[in-house]
Amino acid sequence: MTPISDDPSSRNLPPIFTNNSILACPILLEAQHTLEKAHDLRKALRNLSRSTRRCLTCSENKNCPSIRYFDHAVDLAVQKLTREWGLDQD
Repeated sequence: MTPISDDPSSRNLPPIFTNNSILACPILLEAQHTLEKAHDLRKALRNLSRSTRRCLTCSENKNCPSIRYFDHAVDLAVQKLTREWGLDQD
């Protein structure tokens, strides 16, 4: 038996909606696709984070424009999503 995860984008969970409910509701299919893309994005960001561990031994680490750019871009994206979805409000 597959353990249940708290992560709604987990691909191991059984489908929540039947084909009939996806056809009946215009947002369910888009929501399902979004959750799948969120899972892929999380995986890609985790891989990027692991890759940046190599930067620790690089002589250009302190002044590297690339790593600073990606850190800043990810931070801004998370901030924007947090504001758009109202997750920054108590």
